[in-house]
Amino acid sequence: MQPSIYGATPHPTFDAAEPGRDEYEMELVRLAIEANLPLFAICRGIQVLNVARGGTLIQDIPDEVGTSVEHRVKEPRFAIAHDVWLTSDSLLERTLRERLEEADSCAVNSRHHQAPKDVGEGLAVSATAPDGVIEALEDPNRRFVLGVQWHPENFWRTGEFRALFEAFVQACNK
Repeated sequence: MQPSIYGATPHPTFDAAEPGRDEYEMELVRLAIEANLPLFAICRGIQVLNVARGGTLIQDIPDEVGTSVEHRVKEPRFAIAHDVWLTSDSLLERTLRERLEEADSCAVNSRHHQAPKDVGEGLAVSATAPDGVIEALEDPNRRFVLGVQWHPENFWRTGEFRALFEAFVQACNK
């Protein structure tokens, strides 16, 4: 996302999206939330969701947070990078409860160097990495608005995050 949108100067690692993409995607998010449509945002999607609600981004995790947790394990796409700690009784925790088996964390893949920083209006943090990086956001005042920083779609063969997609589809059917 263009850092100027959220009042920041571009980090040296910044790589702009194609012209108009940021604004277009932010408007889609705003319209979906205004209409109370279900929204499941993955990776860049959680970043767009956060900025669309007035939040900011960490532009480069290694530079701004450190390297104690690996957030960029590119291959294989389903390789576990780190755990995320889930917020108790959040939509995310309730959706993954069966998988968690009384734990408050789960292992995820990770391929990002950016993440939400200051949380946007109406959003709540529902998961963090051990280094404090926000890994999931949700809007508890909407029927289904959830964003995750990892890539649950890469586990389609093994189904670790199937419950997230099922909950999203179920919300869409209502």
